[in-house]
Amino acid sequence: VEITQLIFQSASEAYAREENDRLWKKVWQIACREEEIPKVGDYYTYEILDESIIVARTAPDEISAYYNVCLHRGRRLTDGCGHVKRFHCKFHGWQYELNGENAVVVDKEDWGGVLNPDNLRLGKVKVGRWAGYVFINLDPDSEPFETFLGTLPKWFDPLEIGKMRYKWRRWMHYPCNWKVATEAFIEAYHAP
Repeated sequence: VEITQLIFQSASEAYAREENDRLWKKVWQIACREEEIPKVGDYYTYEILDESIIVARTAPDEISAYYNVCLHRGRRLTDGCGHVKRFHCKFHGWQYELNGENAVVVDKEDWGGVLNPDNLRLGKVKVGRWAGYVFINLDPDSEPFETFLGTLPKWFDPLEIGKMRYKWRRWMHYPCNWKVATEAFIEAYHAP
């Protein structure tokens, strides 16, 4: 039994690594709802495996997403949800505008001129919006968001999903692969 468990665990870990490399960094995924970031400067930090993404309202009708990493030392700029005028790194004080451009480099003259606007901009992540949901995709070469949605809007827009709001939500952590927990609740047998 122990050898079987070790083989399964090893295969499961390898499968999860492959899933990370081949799936999560290449697919459109829901990061948050638009109403979670209603005002310019509001942000939501989306975590997927070892990646952290800032999803921010950057204009009244614009949402942008960036890798949540300061370009100086790799420290995360945000955690959870909140509101900012600029993204601020607490390690050495670098700051970034809501559009991802660098606003402050402490002692910039000490860098010998190697820093320029092109290498100081936060890494952008693709964003798509539909029915109040904000989607992100980490793959710069991914299919267009509209192609990903396909005929979904045709079938679901009449349900006015964009007008729906969370009434209740609870986060739970299970010591299992997410697919096992999800599968347990998608079959009709559990509905009663």
